[in-house]
Amino acid sequence: MVFIISRAIYLLSVLSAISVISCGGGKKVPDSLPPESRIESAQEIKEFNSRLITQSSGAPASPADYLIGPADLLEVKVFESEKLTSTVRVSSRGQITLPLLGSVDVNALTAREAEEKIENLLKSDGYINNPHVGVFVKEHKSKLVSVVGFVREPGSYELLGRQTLLDSLAAAKGLKDNAGRTVYLTRAEGNGRREAYVVDLDELLLKGNSEINVVLKPGDVVYVPETGTVFVEGAVRKPGSFPMKERSTTVTHSIAMAGGLTTYANGGDVKLVRHMGNGKREITGLDLEKIQKGEAEDPIVKDGDAVIVGASIAKRFIYGLRLNFLLGLVGVGYDPPERYQQ
Repeated sequence: MVFIISRAIYLLSVLSAISVISCGGGKKVPDSLPPESRIESAQEIKEFNSRLITQSSGAPASPADYLIGPADLLEVKVFESEKLTSTVRVSSRGQITLPLLGSVDVNALTAREAEEKIENLLKSDGYINNPHVGVFVKEHKSKLVSVVGFVREPGSYELLGRQTLLDSLAAAKGLKDNAGRTVYLTRAEGNGRREAYVVDLDELLLKGNSEINVVLKPGDVVYVPETGTVFVEGAVRKPGSFPMKERSTTVTHSIAMAGGLTTYANGGDVKLVRHMGNGKREITGLDLEKIQKGEAEDPIVKDGDAVIVGASIAKRFIYGLRLNFLLGLVGVGYDPPERYQQ
């Protein structure tokens, strides 16, 4: 099962992504599992990694399908004239500057389509009667996904074609023995929103629910936390994944580890999301004020739980929270108040 959270978080690099969604303050998850449990966990991860190989697409995408985008480095060869050959970086607007032609828009073109466009421009402008152009992508900067956390080979990987969450985990050589059973995927949308997908690996790999095998987009960050963590999102100061202790860490403790509430948080609108097995998740509404007054229970969190804190209208911010149940996705999303600041 997957649930989706939207939030305006801006990741400047893979390192900042780790600081946003990894365990806060560099804290290490306590090794409280008995030896036999750690052995069982390692065996389960071995099974997960085996299924990764069989369930991922396996076949590498063809570079010919790659769509050129901003920050890519291109080598443009004009075989009839060495002077017209150049190495250029694609601008933020998807354009390159070439001798004689000036600015040429190559955004979202394949290398072959860019070749044809440049050939037509050279011919129509009367520079070369029958030009032959080669375009080679030397650096695929615009189509990268980052895989971080407890995987065997974390790093940035080129997104050359249609690839999924499982493909990214397979590219990172699978999970480490102490990896958790939940994967977080964060994505920046063009409208300023931020989406966070929380994917249950048991449901995806062991039960084969392909509907939650999210198709990746450029800029996605896939984070695999260590086992024994709780995920805190929404109107908190340091959203992310934090270590928890079995039978002792509560919802309020989890929010405290995330730096506490923001100035626009709505303590009466807190959601505790828990995987219940069989592809189901339980979503419990909580009121922090009632918990603090002793009028309501402060639930103990479990490994893989998610705590989502809502926000209120404040400082002329507009806020909306919604729950959607569509196509096997449990969605918890909001437009961040920062979008409406005047």
